[in-house]
Amino acid sequence: MRKAARTARKLICLTLVLLPMLLASCSEKPTAGMVRLKSEIELRQEARENCPPCTFVRLERQQYKNICHFTDDTCGFAFTISSGAYKPEFDGFSLGYVENTFNSWDESYYDYVTDTIKEKADSIAAKYGFTIEKLDTPPTRSVYYLHTDRTLEQISEGMIQLGMLIKRTDVHHKYKKGELWAKHRTERNTWEEFAFYRFKDDVTDVADNSDIYYYMDSAEEQLGVKCIFDRKAEMKEGEIPGLSSWKYYDTADDNRVTSVYFFHTEAGQKKLIANYQTDQNVYYIADAE
Repeated sequence: MRKAARTARKLICLTLVLLPMLLASCSEKPTAGMVRLKSEIELRQEARENCPPCTFVRLERQQYKNICHFTDDTCGFAFTISSGAYKPEFDGFSLGYVENTFNSWDESYYDYVTDTIKEKADSIAAKYGFTIEKLDTPPTRSVYYLHTDRTLEQISEGMIQLGMLIKRTDVHHKYKKGELWAKHRTERNTWEEFAFYRFKDDVTDVADNSDIYYYMDSAEEQLGVKCIFDRKAEMKEGEIPGLSSWKYYDTADDNRVTSVYFFHTEAGQKKLIANYQTDQNVYYIADAE
């Protein structure tokens, strides 16, 4: 009987803990006081820690959201940082509302750059025969897509001019490692990437060569020196010099074929970098003869 009573009390306590969340999960709105929203002080701190210098304008209070309005000190555009009640779902099931902080600086800056360059960018696009597609979300790699029916040779100078225009406007240097990607319409009536421009070095090239630049960038970041591509080879991983003794290597991969990029540094050192377990963010680099 005592054991049953203790079990019953535990169930009652668990129910009391979970009941508010379960009730909130059934409601379209959070229960008053269930979610603690960030205050003005906390949202202003968020801006100081995660945004370039900016000026606080005002706090807007909504029923389930606090919104701080700011202006960017350098460019003058407006953006917001908000704290609201959010209802996450996992496999269609939710345990209720939680606090969610959203910073619109990246989106607002992308809009600012796009609006600032629009007239000159449209002129370049018309001259070189492509249209400019803005992304739905702030850029990570490609800043814009270019749609065209022309060849890389025909649009290359236009890509460079557009890229340099963006770089001059990008005063916060958010896109210094960005790219422009050109697309052709295929026979299946879809758009396929065929060429790119790199902001880093003002290079244009065909899409098939993009991996070469990626691995040279990775080698430069890891070694801290300029790396110049020599050649690419496909090799069994067990035959790549020194790879079998690397701490990330799995002998089960001995016969798997992977890409190896041979290069030299500005000092003349010959090296290689392998496409092996790159999700580790540590690339296998070794001396090459």
